[in-house]
Amino acid sequence: MASLGRDRRAKRRVVRTVVVVSIVVALAVVLAQTAPVIRGTATPVRAGMDDIVVHSANAVQNGSLFDFGGDEELLQEIERLRVENRQLAIWRDAATSMTERLHRYEDLLDLVGEPIPQGVSARVVTETDGPFAETRLANAGGLHGVEEGDVAVNTQGVIGRVIRVGNRSSRILLVTDFNSRVPVMGEISGVRAILGGGSGSQYGELIDKPEQAPFIEGESIVTSGEGNAFPRGLRVGRAVIANDRWVAQLSLSEAPVDFVRLLPTQTIEAPEDDPIIPVPEDGVVTAPGAEAQ
Repeated sequence: MASLGRDRRAKRRVVRTVVVVSIVVALAVVLAQTAPVIRGTATPVRAGMDDIVVHSANAVQNGSLFDFGGDEELLQEIERLRVENRQLAIWRDAATSMTERLHRYEDLLDLVGEPIPQGVSARVVTETDGPFAETRLANAGGLHGVEEGDVAVNTQGVIGRVIRVGNRSSRILLVTDFNSRVPVMGEISGVRAILGGGSGSQYGELIDKPEQAPFIEGESIVTSGEGNAFPRGLRVGRAVIANDRWVAQLSLSEAPVDFVRLLPTQTIEAPEDDPIIPVPEDGVVTAPGAEAQ
């Protein structure tokens, strides 16, 4: 019985302590809300928390709290990509059909084709103290099959021509150099001209035009193959009008010149350089210049 009485008194003391602490806390909260200094400090914080709660509630109600862009924009983008894919498929089919038709025409006309040059890939760096203003040095030379006159191209088109070859390096004269001359023509119009450098890295002069007809603005400017200096059909730039005259916006300025492909030129030899060797009656062919034994 004595232990039971002690337990009851201990419980009453705990209850009284809890009640007293609760009253003190309540009084402190009331004082904090009514005191001018503390109320002035707490008001902005409370207002900010109220704004956050209101915005969060509106976002949840509108369904945009976890919406990144919305389904409408996503559906529009998917539809745009579908339309673009259908258009590309049409162009692919047209290109395939035209390629097959071109091959049939070549077979019908018995057109003599030209071999596709293999070339050598090389890395190029800027030359600062060379004999020309606009040149690059390539880390491929005679030991790799590079020869003087090879054409340097990158992913955008022609950038220059090899003018000097060493064992393991070569010098490329860019189309932007003042001494560069490239026979070109309009891919659509067929108007021919000479592309001259010296006008900066973005544009090239179109000089010595034999035709009076103008270029078509925006058409590609490609090599014409005249003079056996460059293969025919390599892209150089596009025709634009600047200061009331035709210039070529160079493909050289469209991409960094870091790696190039050095292509051998497809020259057409003169008949004197490639004579017909008559076959004697005995069937033994003697090489030109060799003495009969």
